[in-house]
Parts: sequence; C-alpha cells; structure tokens
Amino acid sequence: MEIRKATFKEVQQIRKHALIVLKESTMDHVHPTAEKARYMTPSLDGSSSYLVAVEDGELLGWIGVGTTFDFYTDKMVGIMTELYVYPHARRKGIAEQLCRQALVNFQREGYENVQLNVFSGNPAKALYDQLGFQDVATLMEKKL
Repeated sequence: MEIRKATFKEVQQIRKHALIVLKESTMDHVHPTAEKARYMTPSLDGSSSYLVAVEDGELLGWIGVGTTFDFYTDKMVGIMTELYVYPHARRKGIAEQLCRQALVNFQREGYENVQLNVFSGNPAKALYDQLGFQDVATLMEKKL
C-alpha cells in the first residue's frame, strides 16, 4: 500500500463521497447537505490537501490535512480535517497509517501541534487517543 498526496482525479472521487463522510463522521449530529459537505472538505487552495491510501490502483481511504491559526496559542498549527476509509478496507490499519503519515509530514514541515475535531461517539476517537491526541475542549449541548 502507498500513502501519498491525492491526484486531481482522486480528489474528485473523494468529493463524490462528501455526504457519506459527513454523515458518518458527525454521528448523525449534523444533517448532511451538499453545502455543509463542501464546507468541510479541504479547499485545496495550497493550505490544505488530501493524503490517500492506494493499493493496486484502488483508492482505499484518505485524510484531509491543512493548517490554521490557533487563536488560543497565537500559532499556526496543522489540522486533520477528514479521515475516511471505505468500509471494505476497514480494520486493516489504513486509518492509522494515514494519520501517522500526516503527523510525519506536519513534523517535517516544522509544526509543533496538530489539531482535529471528533464528534462524540465516533469510533475514530480511540485511534486519536492511541496516537497521543488529548482532549482540549468539550462542546456541550442540551436539546430543548
């Protein structure tokens, strides 16, 4: 398996799955719409991109990576915006390999911190915990 930056064609394939990714990643806390899906995908303006996991020419999964300014620390930080592995390719360590490669890339580029957002109940949180991510803030909600 190879992990590398996504090609234009692969980005188009990834974007076709944006609604599915939005629905799965938000654990039904968000009603998926095309507008919300567009907002969550990396802009690919140079500050963000996708890393893909590919085997024998088949796209298995991807991770969105980019940068943002952290107003709490007054520093630029790396961000992991989207992690997805096709259902048939899950439970093979692909998500972990994508995350680890993203972290290596961020470290190589000189970032001291990497952030991500994960919804309550998302099974990917266990992976993020295993990789050393720590809770920084908690968004709480009460339905009325």
